[in-house]
Amino acid sequence: MNNRSIDNYVSDLTRILEQTLSSQYAEEIAAETKNHLCERATELRESGRNFADAESTAIEEFGELRDLSIELAKGYPPKTAVEPRRLRFLPEIAVIVLLFISSYSYTVYGGWRGIETAAGLLLTSMPILMVPGMVAGLGRLKYRRLHPVATLFRLSTYGLVLCLISAACLVGIQVAGKGTLVSVFPIYYAFASATLVMYSLMRISFTNGKVYSFLRSHIGIHIRDK
Repeated sequence: MNNRSIDNYVSDLTRILEQTLSSQYAEEIAAETKNHLCERATELRESGRNFADAESTAIEEFGELRDLSIELAKGYPPKTAVEPRRLRFLPEIAVIVLLFISSYSYTVYGGWRGIETAAGLLLTSMPILMVPGMVAGLGRLKYRRLHPVATLFRLSTYGLVLCLISAACLVGIQVAGKGTLVSVFPIYYAFASATLVMYSLMRISFTNGKVYSFLRSHIGIHIRDK
């Protein structure tokens, strides 16, 4: 009979899971496993087993750690080279760098031309801020248990805000007749549209499939009605 306690069993499980999954998911799986083990041990104690025997039996029923870890890890994304927690300040750093570059371009030209150049630079850069969040969101189609990565979500939100501000500046310049590169404005607006589409895809994918399921059910109803 296995003499390990539930705490030791869960600790070993966490260590094995962290070899293939991020610490966040390993801890999440381990916590859920511990809850089920404790529930099973409680049932065994209520049936007349002593504390140690109940825990040992519950652990034996769950099986070997290696086999259990492989089964539990299914549906979770593999471990990445860099822990997401280490990138928590990435959005702020990216925004500061972009604002610094756009501010420099404004100081070079000054006036309306400077605003136009800075806004155009920001707009063409915004899809770059959207790509990581969109890719992480679309990853939910494969990994249903993948949680929204707060860092990437924040990065995309900053990008959306800068996109709207930049687009508003360009529209204002165009309406006021102060634009010097009016022929390039459609390209800027195309980048703004691409940014909005990418942000929308990210938001839809972060709704746990609710929006997708809603649209699919309504499309299905529409087809059946025809």
